[in-house]
Amino acid sequence: MENDLNTIKLFRVDDVAKILNISKPTVYRLAESRVLPFYHVGGSIRFNQIDILAYLEKNCIKSTK
Repeated sequence: MENDLNTIKLFRVDDVAKILNISKPTVYRLAESRVLPFYHVGGSIRFNQIDILAYLEKNCIKSTK
């Protein structure tokens, strides 16, 4: 999927931690292990909203009913 520059939304580590309800060190660990894609922006890292949604979908456990 190609991103349109007008629709890209990037989040900081603390934003991702809040969205996923996990700690900031866990976000860094997911990024370091390349489980969650990220971008280097200056001296910081940012996460694309589409990548966060894809991570959630990939880790969804479907109901059996």
